[in-house]
Amino acid sequence: MENTSYETIFILTPFQDMGNNKDIYFCISLVFYLLIIILNVSLIIFIYLEKNLHEPMYIFLSNLLFSGLTGSTSFYVKFMIDLRASTPVVSRSVCFIQVFLIYTYVFGEITILTVMAYDRYIAINWPLQYTIIISDRKIKKLIFLSWIYPCCMVALGTALTARLSLCGNRINWLYCNNWEIVKLSCLETVINSIYGLVFSFTFFVPFIFIIYSYIKILILCWNNSRTHKHKAFQTCLPHLITLALFLSSITFEATESRVNLKRTMNGVSTVASLECLIIPPILNPLIYGIILPGIRKRIIYM
Repeated sequence: MENTSYETIFILTPFQDMGNNKDIYFCISLVFYLLIIILNVSLIIFIYLEKNLHEPMYIFLSNLLFSGLTGSTSFYVKFMIDLRASTPVVSRSVCFIQVFLIYTYVFGEITILTVMAYDRYIAINWPLQYTIIISDRKIKKLIFLSWIYPCCMVALGTALTARLSLCGNRINWLYCNNWEIVKLSCLETVINSIYGLVFSFTFFVPFIFIIYSYIKILILCWNNSRTHKHKAFQTCLPHLITLALFLSSITFEATESRVNLKRTMNGVSTVASLECLIIPPILNPLIYGIILPGIRKRIIYM
């Protein structure tokens, strides 16, 4: 296809280098995707059926698990279809839908983790006022904000990219990556770059609040009894592990996308770029299911 100012389809170039390994990748991807569905759906259903788990922390956790399902589905379904296709292509409209869904999942993950940190901060610092502060009305507001905020931010960024006239249609990524599309633009992308900085700032600001929350929790626990320390540690540990995994994976993906590390380490970087779509959705239900005593004990005594 010749370069034009308005491309109707994109070609995902990394698939062309897979050769005869596509069948292997397809089987591995199918196993991962099924595992993600089974683990996340099972834990969501378990929380829904267990009336004793109808608490704010577990309601927020269910939203985190659902976010992982949406992000995984938006990637794996198209990815496996491309593995079975002779020429992996994606239409312009489908490409931008995938951009919106994947970026909303990534941004939504951090907003939900922020809400969960806020919940633990209130629960440990003001246990007697917890049910008053984290009321049913507050829970609904927090869940709504944790979804609508990333949706609006990502929708604006996607719209800014969709308006660009493109001088190419070859995306050097395994899925529709916003920055890879921006690099194909025939026009100046100053607005996109500025919004990218704004987006990055609004994305990483919640990390500051999360860190502040857990520092305050650690300080409080340090001055309390051993029992209180142990209980707080059990409650906060899965949040901290999840946050560390998510932060490391998204930082690598973002850095790789900007500086194009694929030129220097093709195979490793290609796999690592999918870390935020593979690792968190699989490990989140395992981490919370094993470490949180409220879930672990009920699973053991089922």
